Amino acid sequence: MLSLPGVSSNTNARRGVLVLAFAYALLFSATQTTALGQTGKSPIPLPSPFTPIVDYAHVIDPETRTKLESIYLNLKQRADIEFAVVTVDTTGGQDIFEYSLAVARGFGIGSKGGEKNGFLLLVAIKDRKYFTQVSDHLEGDLNDGLVGEIQRERLVPEFKKGNYSKGIYDTIQAYVATLAEKRGFNIEGIDQSYAYREAPQQTGTGAGSSGFSGPCGTLIIIIFVVILVLSLAKRGGKGGGGGCLNLFLLGSLLNSGSRGSGWGGSSSGWGGGGFGGGGGGFGGGFGGGGSFGGGGAGGGW
Repeated sequence: MLSLPGVSSNTNARRGVLVLAFAYALLFSATQTTALGQTGKSPIPLPSPFTPIVDYAHVIDPETRTKLESIYLNLKQRADIEFAVVTVDTTGGQDIFEYSLAVARGFGIGSKGGEKNGFLLLVAIKDRKYFTQVSDHLEGDLNDGLVGEIQRERLVPEFKKGNYSKGIYDTIQAYVATLAEKRGFNIEGIDQSYAYREAPQQTGTGAGSSGFSGPCGTLIIIIFVVILVLSLAKRGGKGGGGGCLNLFLLGSLLNSGSRGSGWGGSSSGWGGGGFGGGGGGFGGGFGGGGSFGGGGAGGGW
């Protein structure tokens, strides 16, 4: 067996094993977050009796909850559009985009038939992160740029002051007022001055997202990893500094890929089930549409 000058074959073999182990570990880390949004299962349970306002972080006051529930019922009756507000303390290290996408799909937000319209505002209080997921057929009215603008102007300033109830309510009111104006219906109790005009639709991968997002991005990363590992294995111990640089670049690439389509943009569509059981005065649960392809926007405060 041929070996590099001054380097034993055993040393080359050990380096090759370390390179492979490191690459597999990074690849596993990169794909786990993406997998969450594709499972169709919510990482958190839907409360029973059913309510569309799921306040696990306990930051929404009773008056605001009542107003949000009233908006939900009116919006569902007038326009067959469902929404949910979810607060959690933390996503437990999961990316906020993938976490919220899994919740939106797992809860089955949106009517079962027709356009399956719905949206979700999810907030992770201790993580100081938020994301709004918008169903496929609502993206024309609530595009990524518009959703991002509403959150930056209505949600972020109030959250920075600790006014979580007001930030959430103003954001939902802005979404609903905008939909009412664009789709030509009226919702009782909504201030139509909160309606937003059109914002430029983001193109490409969206603001703040990497160029390696969604299933196609994951496939590209896997191919890149295989090529890089084979290249490093062939070179063995030659050029140790270059090998470290390649590993660093590989780690950076996989880390960016694991964030998915992070802060706006779309990925592949999916139609999930929902929760039809439960009680309460909201029809027993969401419609079960779950037609969310990753449209929406989010950020931090």
